[in-house]
Amino acid sequence: MKIKKVRDLTLVDLDQDKTMVIACDSCGSIGLKDGDVLKVSPFITGKYAARVAILEVVCAGAEVICLTNTICNEMDPTGKAIIQGIEEELKEAGISEIVLTGSTEENFSTVMTGLGITAVGLVETKKLKVNNIKGEALLVALGQPKVGQEVLNTRQEEHVGYGTIKQLLQDEKVYEIIPVGSKGILYEMQELARNNRLHLTVYDHIGIDINKSAGPSTVVIAAVSANYFSKWNIAGTMVLLGKVSLEALASQ
Repeated sequence: MKIKKVRDLTLVDLDQDKTMVIACDSCGSIGLKDGDVLKVSPFITGKYAARVAILEVVCAGAEVICLTNTICNEMDPTGKAIIQGIEEELKEAGISEIVLTGSTEENFSTVMTGLGITAVGLVETKKLKVNNIKGEALLVALGQPKVGQEVLNTRQEEHVGYGTIKQLLQDEKVYEIIPVGSKGILYEMQELARNNRLHLTVYDHIGIDINKSAGPSTVVIAAVSANYFSKWNIAGTMVLLGKVSLEALASQ
């Protein structure tokens, strides 16, 4: 059994045909407790923390089979609300046949909301969309980077949706899909290029803040063939960021 880490993913080769994909996310100080900085319902906390881990697994081409929630608070009322939020996100993602398990803190009282999420998925190895770029690709951002209260104050269509992700996954000319987190678009583009051993070219005058946190993965980067992009038929906010290629590598 071979295990490796790529970006925020852990990949486990189960056999020649199947790969397990594992991703996680943590969330602290977001809730309704006295010590929380961002005051929102724990339902929202659970929903958006689950979104991050789910997107990581789904964007790799895998099917989520298990999701764990490690809640650092009491079950009632905080834990119950968090779990309801997780279940709502699973519903939005179209995931129903899944093991949902977790734990809560019942020994001590807490003054701040804390949550950890782990998602586990399975994929046919040949369909895994990780380090999969064929020499050159255009990089496209779908969604707008939002963090904190901005996530709640913006229209849903400004966040990339599961329907868009599923549409992209169906085309072999979409080589990789990378959820963007707190380190921003530029960081994820750099990691994508490094992991694929390609040169990154970032276009000028993009019109989007590529250094800003995208919070609960309100943005994904799609690495696509130029031919696919020329026939682009994806709904939602889209920005052409740049490209990755073999260009200039020989001189480095």
